[in-house]
Amino acid sequence: MKNFIPMPQNKEEHSLTYQLISFIFSVMLVIFFCSILATRTIYSKVMFKSQLNNMRHLVHERIYLIDGIMDKVETLARTSQDLIVNHDLSPEEIERYLQTLLTENNQIHSICLADGFDSGANPQVMYTVRQRFHSREIINTDYRYQDWFQIPYLTGEPYWSEPWVDEEGKGEMVISFSIPFYTTGKFNGLLRFDIELKYIQGLMTNNINFKIGNNFIVSSTGTLVAHPDQRLVMNQSLFSLSQEFNEDSLAKLGTAMTSGKNGFIKIGPNSPFKDSWIYYQPLVRNHWSVGIALDEEYLMKDINLILFIQTVTYILMFLTISMVIYFRTKSVSRPLKALVEAADRIGSGDFNFHIPQSRSSQEIAALSQSFSTMQASLKEYIDKLRVTIEEKNKIRGDVIYASEIQTKLVPENTIHPFGIRDLRVYGILEPAGDIGGDLYHYFLIDEYHFCFVVADVLGKGIIAAMAMTMVSTFLPSIAPFYKRSSTMLKELNNFLCRNNLESNFVTAILGVIDLRSGEMEYSNCGHVPFFIRKIDQSLHKYNETHSTALGVFENIDIGHDVIKLDIGDEMILFTDGVTDAMNINDEFLGIRGLQEIINNLSTTTPEDTAHQILKEVHDFARGSSHVDDITILVMDYKHPGGVLHS
Repeated sequence: MKNFIPMPQNKEEHSLTYQLISFIFSVMLVIFFCSILATRTIYSKVMFKSQLNNMRHLVHERIYLIDGIMDKVETLARTSQDLIVNHDLSPEEIERYLQTLLTENNQIHSICLADGFDSGANPQVMYTVRQRFHSREIINTDYRYQDWFQIPYLTGEPYWSEPWVDEEGKGEMVISFSIPFYTTGKFNGLLRFDIELKYIQGLMTNNINFKIGNNFIVSSTGTLVAHPDQRLVMNQSLFSLSQEFNEDSLAKLGTAMTSGKNGFIKIGPNSPFKDSWIYYQPLVRNHWSVGIALDEEYLMKDINLILFIQTVTYILMFLTISMVIYFRTKSVSRPLKALVEAADRIGSGDFNFHIPQSRSSQEIAALSQSFSTMQASLKEYIDKLRVTIEEKNKIRGDVIYASEIQTKLVPENTIHPFGIRDLRVYGILEPAGDIGGDLYHYFLIDEYHFCFVVADVLGKGIIAAMAMTMVSTFLPSIAPFYKRSSTMLKELNNFLCRNNLESNFVTAILGVIDLRSGEMEYSNCGHVPFFIRKIDQSLHKYNETHSTALGVFENIDIGHDVIKLDIGDEMILFTDGVTDAMNINDEFLGIRGLQEIINNLSTTTPEDTAHQILKEVHDFARGSSHVDDITILVMDYKHPGGVLHS
């Protein structure tokens, strides 16, 4: 027992207390950071979703309000168009009607009525100042080239203009809805209703229900037409701001808003929008878009407060639990150190060392009792192990002896077996373990008949080897009485069935060569094929089977075939350990692979052929963990050298 290695003494820095606290500290830190991360992620998503909904509601409210006003203006404009076109009203009646619209609808800043070119009349602009009606003619004909006139004139469709300065009216910046009217298909003028841009801007900045961000509007070209910072209105666009502040996200926002899309985008700190999130959505009536910007600092304020409270709470919990663990593990580690010392002494071979008992906790007491039980069991186990090792060594010796016996049962390789000049035979038996279940055997039945057999028992080990021993002794004993391959194998099958061995599933090829005529009668019982290599190096495969494997069904009929051997014929027989050889890619060698090996042989003797085949099989299976018994038997009949010698 001096081979036991003593356990190393625990140092203070590796004590149970240290390890427990370190482990729990590490786990708590991981939990802490994961919790902080999860809280931040979850709360961020919740807050983002909540604020996004608020922003969406606010934008919807502004859009609903502005679209409602624009819809009202469109309705009044279309009604006025219908009245002018379809009713025979005098100019005075039309003016009174439009004056009424101006005084009753404060959304309308001014109205312009422009007759057709043929009338010779100048357009008339009507507006109110302090509840007093004013009317002014547009003398300058340049108005025909302004968007509010030219676009509806050319397209024949109503049109909402971009912001422009009405110099002929109040001189304010307005947006205009222009609608043309026709008489008998001919352009007869248009009606323009103006809304002051300041009025639209006031809708974006006044009466905000959600104090969470800044509202703004961009035109179809990306120009800011409404923004809390009046310096930007009509002076900057999202694209110019993007270039000025080198902020690509503003250009992306401008592209999205002018394309009529809606969505959510993050803007960096280098712009008038600062570090904010923006929700945007287009107006229905024209190609403008409304947005609201939310400062990210405001968004993260509540999240940061929650994270601070959570961090302080975790630190206090961490310190409290650490102190409790430290003092508790100190009280537990003392008896454990005593048990460690006892385990060290027992591990060094002192099985009689006294194990201390502790009552500090139920678990420690149970551990002490378990150590005592282990000590007794270990002493008993060591004693039994000695006996087992001795028995195993004895069995190992028996197995080695059995392997030597099995090897001696195989015929010894000679140049001409039994002095037969017409044959050269060479066999290789390579078991997967110490002993195996493969067999090759050959013997003289009488002066003129040579018998050979190659067989394989299902399984490996001692039982398979015993079955092979029975086969190798049974066949020579019955051969003089039968001499036929099919009859001998039938008797062998009945013998295996009657003895009912655990491993009696046997495949075999048995052949009888008439040394006078060169005829070979053979029977194949479930075995792999065999090959005959002619003197001209041509190869013939014989894969005919004449029955199932032996040892399964009694009194089965077994057939046979007869081959006329030619001078120089080389017969190659083997077991499935050759064809079932597997490489590192789990690919089998197979019959085709073996056939390719044989075709490439340049050997002239059975010994060279057998060894070369075995080498190629080993090379193919190198690195694979799959092993099986391998048997190779090579014979040549009336080899040229033998014929000349005789």
